Amino acid sequence: MKMAKASKDDIKRVAALFNLLEEVLECGTYTADQESEPVPVTLIDLTAMLQRQWEARPGVASAWRRVVFGCDMLIDNCCDPDSDTLEWRPEVAEFIEANDRPPE
Repeated sequence: MKMAKASKDDIKRVAALFNLLEEVLECGTYTADQESEPVPVTLIDLTAMLQRQWEARPGVASAWRRVVFGCDMLIDNCCDPDSDTLEWRPEVAEFIEANDRPPE
């Protein structure tokens, strides 16, 4: 199965969306950057902020699919299904180890 690969910008936009949600839902504030002070955010403010992020070009609307489904596909196809951490499938790890030689 092939799908579009998430770009670093896709990952950045999706992370920004979830950072926004996390801060507003946990603290009731939004901090624009590391130099800014947190400002209170109402649910109406949050709705407007989400709408701006969603509709911006490039926005979050399609980026989240590439990030989430791409990650899911990689985990299903590359990661050890018996591990709770990101570890290569045993057969992939064996192949890499067997072919990991310094260039001649």
